[in-house]
Amino acid sequence: METDEPHGAKFKPGQYTKIDTIAADESFTQMDLGDRILKLNTEVREVGPISRKGFYLAFQDIGACIALVSVRVYYKKCPFTFRNLATFPDTIPRVDSSSLVEVRGACIPNAEERDTPKLYCGADGDWLVPLGKCVCSMGHEELDGTCLRRHRLLSGLIPVDAASASVDGDQGPAVDAPGL
Repeated sequence: METDEPHGAKFKPGQYTKIDTIAADESFTQMDLGDRILKLNTEVREVGPISRKGFYLAFQDIGACIALVSVRVYYKKCPFTFRNLATFPDTIPRVDSSSLVEVRGACIPNAEERDTPKLYCGADGDWLVPLGKCVCSMGHEELDGTCLRRHRLLSGLIPVDAASASVDGDQGPAVDAPGL
């Protein structure tokens, strides 16, 4: 049963969809019980598509000599990623395996769009078909996936002494070199 409410709901016939009736594949013998041998049946069911904010899972036991040991619920998503100086948020794919979800990326600080950065989220949770990109803004250089101001980038690589910044005796422009 799906819901948009943040709290529990009263279940009424017609408000929920039965997924399946599951019978045990393995049965226990008296010897298994005496020797405390645990036999587990594993079943996998797909639920969906989900069109609201949340859903409930309910299990009903009508007199069977079984125990529900554990339930695992998984969902697929294309995880947050960084590509071509753009970030892309977690994205839930469509249930239809033949269609992709187009996701527009956001340029990192000090970067701007060259072509609109896009990725496509596939039904299996993988990012596909990168298009477009961001580039560092004017006055910035790319270094290790970030856009740094050029003078900061250069100041760490080339020590500059303002007093000796002349060529052939000509006084050149002052160079900003923090920390020197």
